[in-house]
Amino acid sequence: MKTYTNIETENIATVQEETVHTYLVARDMDKDKTKQELDKEINEQIEAAIDAAVPYFRCVLNFGDLLDLNDDYVLLRLSSLNSHLQFETDRNNNLIIRMGTKFNTSKNNAKLITKLSIWNEQYQLGEVTDSNGAFHLSITNSVKIPDVAFILNTRLENIDVENGLPNIVPDFVIELRSDSDRLQEVIDKMLEYIENGVRLGWLIDPQTENVHIYRLNGNHTTQTFDEKLSGEEVLPKFELDLRNIFKKK
Repeated sequence: MKTYTNIETENIATVQEETVHTYLVARDMDKDKTKQELDKEINEQIEAAIDAAVPYFRCVLNFGDLLDLNDDYVLLRLSSLNSHLQFETDRNNNLIIRMGTKFNTSKNNAKLITKLSIWNEQYQLGEVTDSNGAFHLSITNSVKIPDVAFILNTRLENIDVENGLPNIVPDFVIELRSDSDRLQEVIDKMLEYIENGVRLGWLIDPQTENVHIYRLNGNHTTQTFDEKLSGEEVLPKFELDLRNIFKKK
């Protein structure tokens, strides 16, 4: 089998045990093939599953003192040299690398941005960013890229958004869980947003058809796709019906 560097490639690590078990059972039952032949088939199946997962991998790297991840130039340079990758950092000075999302996730994320942008065109309260917009979060000294974000105009007046990464916390964020995302990983990201001052956050999980709602005051609630989402006081008069976005075929 192929070998991989000792980095956290979570999609590779989630090759399901039951799949391997199926082939182990087959090996024990199939008397027409040698153990070596069946072992080879098992390895080929695992290798195929890994290869299928690689385009959606998540890697976590720690460069120690070799790279200053607090330097915007470093991240922007890495991004310019690897435009197919997305770079974030965490409070532990780790570099988090992700590939682009699958088609359905990208499509649904575009719909979410469109809904919020239409509301913002009407009320002109701030600016909306997509999943390419990175923010430097000062409390945890990390860089995060929400799938959707909104910042009030009044908070943008004295912020330099032309050079480097904006040192500002969005008022509102959306994270859309993809098929390759571990739920706890996205929950941790939402909690980090709130810790840094995000006033309202939606973690939308199409796999369970639930929305986890996080608020700056620590109040956390969960509701289903059957209930309309409210922008509350952060996004006044904004409502979102997820059933119109995540339509069942």
